[in-house]
Amino acid sequence: MIQHLIVIFLVDGYGSTLLNNSKPDSTFGVRHLATNGVQVDYVTPSFPTHTWPQWMSLATGLYTENHGFTADYMWDSQTNKSFERGSGPDDQDDVWWKDARAPFWYTAGKAGVDVHCYWFAHCHRTFYDMVVQVPPNRWANLDDEHQTDNFREIFPEIINKIKKYQGYKRQMFLIRYANIGVAQRKYAPGSDEIESAVSLFDLYINELQQQLEDNDLFSSTNLVVMSDHGYTPLKKDDEFVMEICLPDFAIVKKVVNSHSMAMVYTDNEDATTAHYEFSVCESWSPMGDYDSDDSPFVKTHSVAEIPDDLHWKHSAHMSGVVLMTKPGTILVTKELPSVPSAAKQLVEQKQASGWDPSVEDMKAIFVARGPAFRQNERFGPIETVDVYQMILNILSLEASHPHNGTWANIENMLTEGWEDRQKTEKSANSFSSFSILFFYIPVLLLSLYSYLV
Repeated sequence: MIQHLIVIFLVDGYGSTLLNNSKPDSTFGVRHLATNGVQVDYVTPSFPTHTWPQWMSLATGLYTENHGFTADYMWDSQTNKSFERGSGPDDQDDVWWKDARAPFWYTAGKAGVDVHCYWFAHCHRTFYDMVVQVPPNRWANLDDEHQTDNFREIFPEIINKIKKYQGYKRQMFLIRYANIGVAQRKYAPGSDEIESAVSLFDLYINELQQQLEDNDLFSSTNLVVMSDHGYTPLKKDDEFVMEICLPDFAIVKKVVNSHSMAMVYTDNEDATTAHYEFSVCESWSPMGDYDSDDSPFVKTHSVAEIPDDLHWKHSAHMSGVVLMTKPGTILVTKELPSVPSAAKQLVEQKQASGWDPSVEDMKAIFVARGPAFRQNERFGPIETVDVYQMILNILSLEASHPHNGTWANIENMLTEGWEDRQKTEKSANSFSSFSILFFYIPVLLLSLYSYLV
């Protein structure tokens, strides 16, 4: 019996806005994927729309406040340890995994699925009693802009593994591609450099599909291309430095993250003061007719004031004061102790992410084809947390914990009768096990008889 497998490409920064605005010649591979499979209008990410929270929402089916990875950068006030997008000295510390739920590679691996990871966050990390063997050069590192430059070179390995094992072993391939996100941070929307980055990835995806088709592997292989979030252009005129609002810098112990959102840590007795100073700061208040909706460029929140629908306020490692900006606003610090460092915050970039998931530019993509999916059909929006259960279902696995995904959002994308095939497979496996047992019982009895005689 052919074993179903799944290949997942998670593409940094490939938002639905970018896909929709790219030239047709630059999206042929993705359109070929959609014609032979399914596509959604867009994917709503978790908040904040940083890369790391999306990876973990995909891997666990949980919103940010339930999976524990609060943002791309985190700080633990009790241990004074920082999380720095996979490249910091403390990033492998157990403090970040306290009470963590099982990611889908653990659930798959424990069920006997072969898991292959390429630059996918945390895949190499031991989780309870299992570790996926991932060479160090395939560990995720968001600070290495060139980490996935050799992306195309892994295709022969993937094809060979599918051909070799599809007859008797389920497989999961988790692959991150960084170059589209890298291009967007460096260049403005509509630039030739971004169009080239999109076109190159599209060429790769089309080539992989061709190889799968030539080897008749789409009878077993489900290919998914999705992204974490999109990017929006930064407005240099709307840049604000946090220090200008503070008469006393000493009340701030740490500032974590920048641009779209900043978490401000203080001692408990200073939280009210910090909240007040940032709330009344004239620097980022609207001036005259500069902004039509008269809302400040930076809003100050206590944890209790964070909107419930962001599913973020109960996250781990939260600060007492949080600053959230309007899309495109640049919020940085130059002197306050911070993660990332002030020097990294001030490195000029053209686009960023992190804003409310409802912002159009933040929305992601999802396109897929294979035996599990319908053909040439488009569906309404889904959320990142919805995809977790779909991936496990394709591998005939149950979710290991309650999650935040909604099955109704994704069930119509699957081939008619797809869920029923699990019952058939279980029955076939049960029959096979019974047949083996029926065969071996007489053999064992005959051996016992021979021994006694």
